[in-house]
Amino acid sequence: MTKTKPTHRLRPGDLICGQCGEGNPPARKFCSRCGTSLTEAVPAHVPWWRRLKLRRGPRVTAVPATGSGPGRPPAGRDVKHSMRKLYRKGRLVAGALILVAGLVYGAYPPFRNMINSKVASFKSKVTNSINVHYVPIHPVTVSASAQAHGHPGELAVDSFSNTYWLAPFSLTDFPTLNLTFSHPVTLTRMIIFSGASGNYLADSRPSLLVLLYSNDESFTLTPQDTPKSQTLNIHNAVEIKSVKIEVEGTFPGNHSADVAISDIELFGIG
Repeated sequence: MTKTKPTHRLRPGDLICGQCGEGNPPARKFCSRCGTSLTEAVPAHVPWWRRLKLRRGPRVTAVPATGSGPGRPPAGRDVKHSMRKLYRKGRLVAGALILVAGLVYGAYPPFRNMINSKVASFKSKVTNSINVHYVPIHPVTVSASAQAHGHPGELAVDSFSNTYWLAPFSLTDFPTLNLTFSHPVTLTRMIIFSGASGNYLADSRPSLLVLLYSNDESFTLTPQDTPKSQTLNIHNAVEIKSVKIEVEGTFPGNHSADVAISDIELFGIG
């Protein structure tokens, strides 16, 4: 084969093919024009005055082709390049999602309340794992949707087990206690004394309690049928200002369908 001029301007270190005269990058093993081995190729030398010439325009780095042909780099390099591109795109998408979430958090109260609830719940779990001592939480106002004469709703949270709240039970109109607090609190547990003090089996006892919180969350408790105190864990009551305690199921009494609760004590982070 007759040698011809290189197809591009030679750079220092380019390998000149001894067969066709083509200039090849130093990393190549075979000529890009004729495929001849470059093991004995002579490196190109550029005049000193051309070395001093300033480069104009942006530097462009060509991405080499991949494959199994002569002089081609391993396919693994292309995989790494693709992974870097994917990482950069993923970082941009994550940033955009965080920005959108921040805008929604500031403009949409239900979403903000949900995030606050999740964060506070996580905080509650962390603090619980390091053995935090919870404090009693006392309501500042108490009202009942129904009550028997002489047994108002206030007696269910008066911290005395020898008094009790007594209310007619109905599946169409659940008896409910409404408790409000002086400031937002996080409830974590409840101690309950079921039934009427002094005559436990006479009236019905709660078997299903549904707690409805002011943060639009709820939680269900299933007390056992026992005159002894029961400690029940509470969830979802994060930074609440009030709670409704609905009696939605009962253990039947021997003499009355009315449901009785002697005492309810709440604990948590005040």
